[in-house]
Amino acid sequence: MRMGEGLFLVLDFVFFALLLRLSVDDIRTGFLRNKWVALLAAAGLVMVLFGQVALLSAVSGAILGGGVLFVVRVLSHGGMGGGDVKLAAALGIWTGFEGILPALFIAFLLGSLWGIVLLLRGSGRKAKLPFGPCLSVGGTIGVFYGEEILSFYEALF
Repeated sequence: MRMGEGLFLVLDFVFFALLLRLSVDDIRTGFLRNKWVALLAAAGLVMVLFGQVALLSAVSGAILGGGVLFVVRVLSHGGMGGGDVKLAAALGIWTGFEGILPALFIAFLLGSLWGIVLLLRGSGRKAKLPFGPCLSVGGTIGVFYGEEILSFYEALF
């Protein structure tokens, strides 16, 4: 094993561990703690530093991810939390521009399905839906398969 491969294995572990921690915290408390989101973003920047994600792609992914959720937050009058916006930006660093689109699509799809289940269970429209776990699943898929998903979609049209 080369030295670089070991580093990327460690960073992948950090990625999964932080997303798991953030998801559990969001389910339990409804909050995504800044220190864990910042650590996720910092680890993503290490991936950029070592050439695993192109700098321009990471920056545009962070802007797109955080920007889309910021717009949702504004339009929902605070229904979307600020932690979700920051998490989407951090995931954009990891996925790059090519992976953040599928990541967000999957996150919104999972959130919609989760919301439908809550409505069917009679929880009502005011039920709290932690979106961090949806972003975590979408982000994980975006990191590992985002470019392939985007290429598949582009080939369809």
